[in-house]
Amino acid sequence: MSADIEPSVAQMAGAWACAVCAEPGSHASPQQLQPVLVEIIERLLLLARSEPFPVPEARMLGARLVEAPFERTRMLAQATRWLLGFPAGATGSLVATRWPLVASQAIDSYAQALQERALAQQKQDLSAAVSLRVQEITALQHRLRHEATHDALTDLANRTLLQDKVRLMAADPNRGVGLLVVDLDRFKQINDSYGHAVGDEVLVELARRLREICLPDPDTVICRYGGDEFVLATNPYHDTLGDIAHRIVAALRDPVWSTAGPVPVSASVGTAYCPPGDSCDFTDLLRLADHAMYSAKTAGGRRFALAETDKPEIKAVAG
Repeated sequence: MSADIEPSVAQMAGAWACAVCAEPGSHASPQQLQPVLVEIIERLLLLARSEPFPVPEARMLGARLVEAPFERTRMLAQATRWLLGFPAGATGSLVATRWPLVASQAIDSYAQALQERALAQQKQDLSAAVSLRVQEITALQHRLRHEATHDALTDLANRTLLQDKVRLMAADPNRGVGLLVVDLDRFKQINDSYGHAVGDEVLVELARRLREICLPDPDTVICRYGGDEFVLATNPYHDTLGDIAHRIVAALRDPVWSTAGPVPVSASVGTAYCPPGDSCDFTDLLRLADHAMYSAKTAGGRRFALAETDKPEIKAVAG
């Protein structure tokens, strides 16, 4: 590059860089942009002197205007004005004649690169929006499935989920199926004396206690079967329903601390067990457990009964 051209290149590049950085939203400094602009302009001037006409090289230089440090600038109008307006040489010289063609190729390539980057960003934004929407739909489907299979008050399983789980348990030939029917004693008196809102507090707290009892066994399903009645389904290798029933009666006899103060509670529990390999009918098993629960309630409540025979064995819990 001749000495008389170099000062005008540096001067133009500096003015161009300052103009770009003065635009709103620009995140670059003139010190970052000027040396790169000087390099691009000087190389374009060399191409204007070259044979044959260097279109690909000029376009490559124009595309550099979307790369660092220009990636966060918008200067298509600036590039057009400064490059086409640059006095590349004496009027009529080879450089001056060719310069508009070389500069136009660089500007056109820059515009194309900007468009491609905008399309790529749009595609990325669209992909992100679609991904977010898919996540939202998946979360909504999960919530709807959960609401369709769980009780709204206690968040325990409902009857539909309970029956589905029992069917799966019955398909295991190596493990039995056990049901425990839990019915609160004198729950109507709680609603009548304290109000239904407190009654709901009691149900939520007792649901929490049932979860605590069954926490070590993830296979156990706890269902709010209706009103103040809960049903637990478990899939033990051996009949351990008596131990579980004992823990339930013990855990559900402590008062519930509500917004109205302590509320006395207790429960009656009935169990029924289908050994491994036997045909397990949910309705029959539930009927046996329910019959055992009523036997415990008739005997005074606060106890459990095992439906291991035609006549349920009633057991009170000490304390």
